Amino acid sequence: MKHLSQLSAERHVKMHISRTSERQRRDLLAELLSDDKELIAALETTLTGSDVVGNVENFVGAVPVPLGLCGPVLVNGQHAVGEFVVPMATLEGTLVASYSRGAKMLKASGGCEVVVTADRFLRGIHYRVETLREAQDLVTWCRAREQVLLALAESTSGHLRAQRFSYEHVGCTVLVSVEFTTGDAMGSNMASKGIAAVSEHIVQHSGIELEEFLPYPEDKKPIPARLKGKAVTARAVLSADVVASQGRTDVLRLDRYIQAYRSTLALHGSSSLNIHVVNGMASLFQAFGQDMAYLGECAKGIVDSRVTSSGDLEISLTLPTLIVGTVGGGTGLPAFQATLGMVGCVGTGKVVKLAEIIAAVLLSGEVGCAVAQCASEFVSAHESLGRNNPDELN
Repeated sequence: MKHLSQLSAERHVKMHISRTSERQRRDLLAELLSDDKELIAALETTLTGSDVVGNVENFVGAVPVPLGLCGPVLVNGQHAVGEFVVPMATLEGTLVASYSRGAKMLKASGGCEVVVTADRFLRGIHYRVETLREAQDLVTWCRAREQVLLALAESTSGHLRAQRFSYEHVGCTVLVSVEFTTGDAMGSNMASKGIAAVSEHIVQHSGIELEEFLPYPEDKKPIPARLKGKAVTARAVLSADVVASQGRTDVLRLDRYIQAYRSTLALHGSSSLNIHVVNGMASLFQAFGQDMAYLGECAKGIVDSRVTSSGDLEISLTLPTLIVGTVGGGTGLPAFQATLGMVGCVGTGKVVKLAEIIAAVLLSGEVGCAVAQCASEFVSAHESLGRNNPDELN
C-alpha cells in the first residue's frame, strides 16, 4: 500500500482551493487523503461554515485536542474566589496529572492568592519624515492634541479605552504609540482599529509632510519594552508537611532547586525564570479558545521562593504579559463557551477572573514539576503516563 505522501507526489492534476464552495473544498480534502474514509471522518466536526466565519478561511473540518480536568485549584483572587476544576487541552501525557498534583498541594496548604497588577494593550504607527526638526514637529503636534486623538481612538469600539500616548525616535522615523485597555476582549484587532483612526487623523490634519506611515508589527513576539495584556502574580505558602507527604521531598531541597534553576537560566540569558510555564499556558489557551500565537509573547514567567520563619515555602509566579479574553475571537464557539463556562468565565466582566485562574493553575504546574524533579519522579512519571515509546505504540 502506498503512503499518502507518495500518492500526493504522483498527482498530476492542478490543485485548486475554492474560496466559495465548501463542497468543492471537501472534495479536494478527499482527493488529498486518497478518498480514505477513515481519515476523512477523523476531521469531521459538528461546526458548520457559518459557525466559524471570522475564525478560519477555507473551512473543511476540525482537529481534536484531548481535554482533561485539572484541580481542584483553590484560588483567592480579586475576582476568582473558591475552588475551580479547570479544563486543559494537551497532547502531552503527565501534564494534567502534574498540574493537578500541584493544585492539590496548593489546596492542602490553604490555596493560592492572586492579583492582577496591570492591564494594557499597545499599538504603534511608524512615521517617516525628512528631517529631525520635522520629527520633533510631529511629536509636538500630537502632544497638543492628545485628548482629541484619544477620544477618536475610543470612538472605534465600545470596549476600547485609550489611556496615554508615547513617542520614540529612530533617526527620522517616529513611533507614535497608544496604550489601551480592551475590556473583556483580547483586543488585538480592536486596538489596531483604534490606532488606524488616530493615524488617519494625523496624516490628514498635521500639515507635516510624511514620507510614509506603517503599523508597528509588534505582536506575537517577545519585546521586553512593549508588554501587553494583564500582569498577574500568584502566590502560595506550601506547608512543610504537605511538601513532605504529597511532594515526597522537603522544603529546603525544593527552595534550593528553584534558586538553582533561576540562577542558571539567568546566566544563560533567559528572562523567563521558570520550569515550564508555557506548557500549561498553551494547554489553557487551547482549552479556552485563546489566540495560540500570543504564546510567543506571553511565555515569560518569573518564579520566586523563600523559606519562611515557620519552615514552610512561600512560592510565587509573576506573569508580566498574559493576553486573554472572554469575548471575541474563538471564545464564542460552542466548545469554548463550554470550557469557559466550567470556570464561570463566559462573556463580559469575566476576563480578570480568567486571568487569575490561569495564573493559579500555572503556579500549580510549577509546583508539580518542581517536586517531581526534587523527588526524582519526573522521568518515571513520563514513562508511566506519557507516550515515550512510539515504536511500541505503533
